[in-house]
Amino acid sequence: MLSEDLDAASAAYRVGYQDASHFNREYKNLFGAPPMRDVQRLREEAIALPSQ
Repeated sequence: MLSEDLDAASAAYRVGYQDASHFNREYKNLFGAPPMRDVQRLREEAIALPSQ
């Protein structure tokens, strides 16, 4: 989702889910945050990293 700028529904369908809300629930149960919140956090972390 992060590298290809996908929304959660598109990512869900790409990995075989027929129901995006089911993907969101399972992702949150596994990783502790909904997928788009996780992607947003990773984007913010990437921006905060000093460039090399």
